[in-house]
Amino acid sequence: SNQDDHGSAEGLYVLADGMGGHRGGEVAAALAVSTTLDSFNGSSRTGLVRAVVAANQAIMERSLVDENLLGMGTTICAIAAVVGESGLDGLAVVNVGDSRVYHYSSGVLIQVTEDHSLVADLVRAGDLTAEEAARHPQRNILTRALGIEDDPVVDTWELLPVVGDRYLLCSDGLFNELTDDRITEILSQCTDPGMAANELVDRAVDAGGHDNVTVLVVDVTEAPETGGEGWILSGVRPEQASASDMIGLGGQGWRPVALGVGLMGLLAAAFAGVGLYARSGWYVGEHNGGVAVFKGRPSGVLWFNPTVEEVTGVSILDLQEPQRKAVVDVIVVASLSEGRDLVERLSSTDD
Repeated sequence: SNQDDHGSAEGLYVLADGMGGHRGGEVAAALAVSTTLDSFNGSSRTGLVRAVVAANQAIMERSLVDENLLGMGTTICAIAAVVGESGLDGLAVVNVGDSRVYHYSSGVLIQVTEDHSLVADLVRAGDLTAEEAARHPQRNILTRALGIEDDPVVDTWELLPVVGDRYLLCSDGLFNELTDDRITEILSQCTDPGMAANELVDRAVDAGGHDNVTVLVVDVTEAPETGGEGWILSGVRPEQASASDMIGLGGQGWRPVALGVGLMGLLAAAFAGVGLYARSGWYVGEHNGGVAVFKGRPSGVLWFNPTVEEVTGVSILDLQEPQRKAVVDVIVVASLSEGRDLVERLSSTDD
């Protein structure tokens, strides 16, 4: 099944790669794309982050009303034309997960976004090389995704638009099959963005096609004069925002409701809903010096705490330092069986 999705509106391009059993990944990706498109107000980088936070909320709410969708999640990346903090036209980029945004210009391809995955963390820590990460058996383990936590952390950048520059949005089905050099070659050969996108998908499928492949190619055709400045802002690093930050920036928080005779019914429904939500996730973590699979949200919700569903018999001391740290920080999974598989891979790796 295809669990990728994508969409665009005027000045906004969105791509998502879903995950979850049954049809959960497909639903999560579609919700992420449609809600981001519908919620974006078209004005600012903050507005784009708010739209992603709204997408996360839509996924969480949908998973509560359909038990077949519990635990579903998705990556997301997007680029939008906005009014920058300087008051001039700018480009806002966001991502959660390991779907990527690249910048291409004059034969040079640069990855703008940073992957939120276990192997990417190991590469940034110096414990793996990029080449080792590309072949690592745990390369699909995400450390962030929409639909997993009610307060997602979103990485965000503001860039300068330059006429002739090209941006590539893609799911991991592309870069797991094609090298950066091959992607660069195709982007340089295909001047039409639609043809470039189709060619990248076709070549990734020809190279193995082990996962869904989705590609958006976006060309900058209009931009203000930048006085010779490049596309990248000085010292640009991803800024991070979450749902709680959005409340402080004028986002929607809790609102008072009128009290009436139906108050007890509302409280009972809310209690049941919170309980269902609190029990809807899975993760691998540390338990009494060992590795266990938990059911629930890692941080708990109100008085609903996660529960140990299976003690694996693997000691935390049996793991190498990077894997040990990842388990202590908790690794979100989609199901008990996925948790078991993950523990087996963690305890058997020699890298």
